[in-house]
Amino acid sequence: GILFRKTVSHKRMTKEIVNPSIMLLSGGIEFTRTENRIASLETLMEQESKYIEILVGKILKVKPDILLVGRAVSRRAQELLLEANVTLVQHVKSSLLNRISRQTGATIISSTDHIMN
Repeated sequence: GILFRKTVSHKRMTKEIVNPSIMLLSGGIEFTRTENRIASLETLMEQESKYIEILVGKILKVKPDILLVGRAVSRRAQELLLEANVTLVQHVKSSLLNRISRQTGATIISSTDHIMN
């Protein structure tokens, strides 16, 4: 087995799960803003919220119990995952993701675009 020390992203997330379904994501769940463009703050906030909801929706279709992410996850995505009862661990090193992948037989997904039903 593998033993590592990481804390979940939110204190209300489940810390003990029996027979979990694990999803490994090497990238992050964030909205990337384009620079050198003028836009209103309301429009940007609305676009970001919609984009995050779509990404989290793709993840939730797979129905993971635990989501291990290599990079950062936006606050909105963390809230949506908490509501869906998915335990999130972020900033997991790629070497640890690789060890977990080998042990579980799971595939590390590089981005949410590669998620299939």
